[in-house]
Amino acid sequence: MSEKWNLTPSEDSWKPAGTDARAFSAGFSSGREQQPYRLARWRGLPGRYERPKGMPWSETFVVYAGAGSIQCSEGLIELKPGTIINLRVGEPYVLEITQTLEKMAVITDKPAN
Repeated sequence: MSEKWNLTPSEDSWKPAGTDARAFSAGFSSGREQQPYRLARWRGLPGRYERPKGMPWSETFVVYAGAGSIQCSEGLIELKPGTIINLRVGEPYVLEITQTLEKMAVITDKPAN
């Protein structure tokens, strides 16, 4: 069975993501929230986001709006709509956003093999 989802939520559905006042997330109900993976939408305002210890999950995301760059183990990568990035558990990175960036991510709670 195929499913269709709108990646861009309404403006009022964006909520603060963690303690960084420049980052927001929007709920995404896929019916798969109890799986070892989940889908997430994230929006970041322009600025520098440093994660010297990475995240406690693996994340593969596609940028669908905005612009910037990410410095990670693969080097410096330009971020623009259509760019796909894979970050492993604990992989350090620095995200530099130049235009409000929105991404759709698959987050894996268990370390990738």
